[in-house]
Amino acid sequence: MHIEQVEFNTIITFLGMLCAVVQGVTGYYAAYYRKKSALLKTNEPLSRAHRTFGNFATTLYLLGLFAGINGLIGALTRNEPPLELDNASFNIHTWGSFPVLAVWIWKTWHSYFDKKPLYGKKKWLGIAMFVAWAYNWITAAISYYVRTVPPNKQHPAPNFLLPYDWMWLQILLPFLLGALLSWVIVRAAQQAEAAKSARREK
Repeated sequence: MHIEQVEFNTIITFLGMLCAVVQGVTGYYAAYYRKKSALLKTNEPLSRAHRTFGNFATTLYLLGLFAGINGLIGALTRNEPPLELDNASFNIHTWGSFPVLAVWIWKTWHSYFDKKPLYGKKKWLGIAMFVAWAYNWITAAISYYVRTVPPNKQHPAPNFLLPYDWMWLQILLPFLLGALLSWVIVRAAQQAEAAKSARREK
């Protein structure tokens, strides 16, 4: 079954959002719910999940960013895809992507090169990154879907994503699946904490 490039790009963003949900929930659980950011280092299930899904989210964002930059350059230089300055979904997603990129660069820099502030005064950057990812995914999905139907049909109907009538569920899916994965991970983290406490009490 053939997949159009734009649908492939949307799937990449979908997967990135799913990974960002898991990274966000595990970070929130440690830093805000338990108020112990150190759990992201000392609790093995939490640490592995937060780091792994964060790395996947970063990689997928870079892939989506590459496609987005190519699309923007094409729109500005040869109107392919069309430069739709009078279209709400185009403007909201395209120009809103620049603040998203700024947050992503700031958070990624600290994650890979200067991690200590994320465990203290800049831990709110994790929440900002999650919000940025959510904005990126929701606006990208809407922008894709509205271009699969008239009056602005630029792409074929999706083959792998849900059909247009189920767009709302497609937008919710990475949050739902990410929440389910996060629940499993947090349960494993709690069991690891309980086992560690039991060993200390012996």
